[in-house]
Amino acid sequence: MIPPKPRRLPHQIPKHRRPKPRKQMTVCIAAITLNKEIVTVSDTMLTHQLGSADMCTVKMEPFANDWNAMWAADDVTQCTPVIDLAAKYFQKRANTLQVARSCMTRAYRKHLSDLATGRVLGRFQMDMETFTKSGKRRFTETQFNSLSDEIRKVEGVGHFLAFGFDGQSQSHIFTVVEPGIDCVYDKVGFAAIGSASLAAETVLFQLGQTRICTLEKTLVNCLFAKFEAEKSGAGRHTFIFAQKRGSTMCSMSPELEPTARHVWERISPKVTEAVVDEIVFQPIRLR
Repeated sequence: MIPPKPRRLPHQIPKHRRPKPRKQMTVCIAAITLNKEIVTVSDTMLTHQLGSADMCTVKMEPFANDWNAMWAADDVTQCTPVIDLAAKYFQKRANTLQVARSCMTRAYRKHLSDLATGRVLGRFQMDMETFTKSGKRRFTETQFNSLSDEIRKVEGVGHFLAFGFDGQSQSHIFTVVEPGIDCVYDKVGFAAIGSASLAAETVLFQLGQTRICTLEKTLVNCLFAKFEAEKSGAGRHTFIFAQKRGSTMCSMSPELEPTARHVWERISPKVTEAVVDEIVFQPIRLR
């Protein structure tokens, strides 16, 4: 006689299943203007495994005088260490684009290496240098190859969009992505990161955003690009920042963003000088 299968009693708790990681839903945009100002627009949403929330954070930190970095990541706690390291590497060095790129990529790779060390090698009390030099002697070939695969799979640092001014007052934009690769967008004049970046960049190309656009038109174009990115999941709340060399603050009308949103919903995606004048009806001050 076959015994019946055991039945789960009402008081038994079902086995917990770890939720699947959520795809990051964010966008950060930067663009260079005719007079070498830099305009940035981003959302303020944080996304994690169990959900997301808007109006949570400003996704931007400075890493040197006249240099800032925005980020897009599932785990924002991994972004600050990269920027802090970049700031440390930048100290007492010349203010050039090459130095800024070197500091950000070096900081990115160092933190990614430290992250892999902690997650994979920490249990063996080994650092990455020791594993590289003596790992094959300590572990079998199968074990060494398995650990190497785990190290290569470690990710989660996110993407960075850096912008700023060199010692010659030239404006620059570049990105740093896994595993520490950078790309300069000075010729294009704008860039975006985050899961909704493609939607944002598509609108910027459609609107004809270039380095010869005025501060006002660039700001409107970036806002319209961000509004389009919201359809791909970016947060609705908007953070705006514009900068010229030496400035740390910007001021503009609080009605600028809601006015731009109203116009976008009415006429998207066409932008004329009359539209810019309708939206930016008060001067933008950088200081």
